[in-house]
Formats: sequence, structure tokens, C-alpha cells
Amino acid sequence: MSLRRLVSALSVVVGVVASATVVVAQPKAPADPAAPAAPDAGSAVQMADEPPPADMDGVNENPDAPKTLGGGDSASVTVTAPAKLTGGYPIEEAARPITLPQNMSEVSLDPHIQVSPAMASTALRARYGITRQVQLGVTYLFGGLYDDPETPMEKTAFHPGKAVGIDVTVLVQKWMGVKVGVPVYVDPGAVGVTLGAPMRFRFGERLTIGGMDDLVHVAVEKFAPSLYQEGFNALAAATSLNSNTIQSRGALHFSGYGIYQYLPKLAIIGRAAVHLEDFSPNRTDGGGGITTSIRGGFQYTPRKFLDLGLSLGFDDLAHGGTFSPAGFLAVRI
Repeated sequence: MSLRRLVSALSVVVGVVASATVVVAQPKAPADPAAPAAPDAGSAVQMADEPPPADMDGVNENPDAPKTLGGGDSASVTVTAPAKLTGGYPIEEAARPITLPQNMSEVSLDPHIQVSPAMASTALRARYGITRQVQLGVTYLFGGLYDDPETPMEKTAFHPGKAVGIDVTVLVQKWMGVKVGVPVYVDPGAVGVTLGAPMRFRFGERLTIGGMDDLVHVAVEKFAPSLYQEGFNALAAATSLNSNTIQSRGALHFSGYGIYQYLPKLAIIGRAAVHLEDFSPNRTDGGGGITTSIRGGFQYTPRKFLDLGLSLGFDDLAHGGTFSPAGFLAVRI
């Protein structure tokens, strides 16, 4: 009995030892490298120290920076100021509109001289932009060099001007407007009406084509005064004193121009026109007939408010004596 009890006790001890060996021999699961290490039991937990703020004194603080609902700065929201719009009158002649901008004014002089018969005039012109679409213009032909037809002696001399005109231009489209003018001659009194459809087309950055500024001239009282050459007015005024003389009823004037912007401050300009006096291509009692003029030159703009120009051409291609040099000066305010 004693031996069997001893064997049974040894069997129990061997089973317990074998079970403990199996449990210890089981492999452990690999630890997650991203998981924080578990603190040892009974050890104090160490809190991580936060770094000090980058701007402790608030020197670089931006009070206009956008804030989130929590009160912190938002890194994903960026507020930019709107682009500043640039305006004003272009320095390039090819880029300019038909009418002046609102509240801008321009004063210009355009002296020109004809070789034979000797004749010259200078007009003082002013333009003012009432609105962006409406422009008011005033012209005074304040002087002329010509042979007075009322005197029997042939003598070319300077005479004060007697012609003045007012006009209004309304911009209908960006490329077209409507112009109405009233030229007046003081002594003897004469009144006319001028109608135009100024057009301006731009091709690319350098080329602009336009024309038709003064398409129709109509005589309302005696004759239609000219705002280009004072000698023409003196001749019409002299013939109007004779009641038997038939005056021109007016004229058609087909004009055009081309502008090539060679440099931002330098433009090359060419002009041409066909003039039908008394609305007829043939000679009439009112002096009808076709006159073709052509002119070419340049315009230099040293400042945005100043234009200087010079041109050469013929007032009538059928007569070489009408060779006519001309100048141009304009100042804007």
C-alpha cells in the first residue's frame, strides 16, 4: 500500500510540472512599435513638456489673421487683397477710346500751312468728357494767313479768325459714336451743321483703323463754315455778299485714318479723305467736285498728358501746290 501511494503522488507531481512547462514555453505576441510602452507598476507617470510658443512677446502677432471657432489661427484659410485696378488715359494713341474719360479735358493746337496758293490757319480745340459716353467739344479758328478776296490788291497777310464751332459726341458702342456739330461764322453771319459717325477698330496691340468723324456738312444759313482753313470762309463770305452767287449746299466728307503704334510713346499715323463739295462729284455753280487729300506723320507722347505731332501731305492730290506741313500739340488735364 505504501508503494502504490508513493507512485500516485509522483504521478501528480510530474503532471503539474509538465503543465507549467507548456504555459511558459508559449511564444509572446510581437509588440506594436507605435504603441507607447506600458509603465511599470508602481512607477510615476512622466508628462511631456510642451515647447514654448514661437512668439512669446506677441511681436509677430497678426490681429487680422482669420480665426477658427476654437480661437486658434487657421493655416488653411488665406485672405488676399483684391488686385488694384489700373485706369487712366492710355499713353498709346492706338489704345485710346473715341471719347475722353469723365471729367478729363484736352486742349490742342493744329497749325498747318499750304504752299500754293499761300494759305495757313490754326485752330484751338478743346474737348471735355462729361461722362464716359458723352463728350463736349469747342473749336475756334482764331487766325488765318491768306489773300483777302474782298481787297483788289493781291497780298497774303494774317487775318483774325471768325469761325467757331461746338460739337457733342455720344458713344453708342465701344467702337462707334454719333457726333453733331454746329459751326458758325461771325461776319457775315453763316451757320452750318456737321454730322459724323466716328468709328475706331483695333487689331491686335499695334494697329488701329478709324474714320468718319465729320461725314456730312450742311449749310443752314448762307454757307457751311470751315473749321480747317480760314481762307475758305473768307472766299465764301465774299461771294455770299453777291445775291446772284449760288453757294454750296454743303459737302460729303469720307475720311479715314490708320495708326501703327511703333513704340508705346511713338505712333505713326496716316490719313486720307475724299471731299465732295455741293454733294456732287462734278463741278457745279456751287463749286462742286471731288477733292482727295492724303497725309502722313507721327505723334510722340513724352508724358501721359502731352502729345506732340508732325505731318506732311496734300490737301488736294490734283494740285501739287496744296502740299501742306502741319503740327499738333495737345495737353490733357
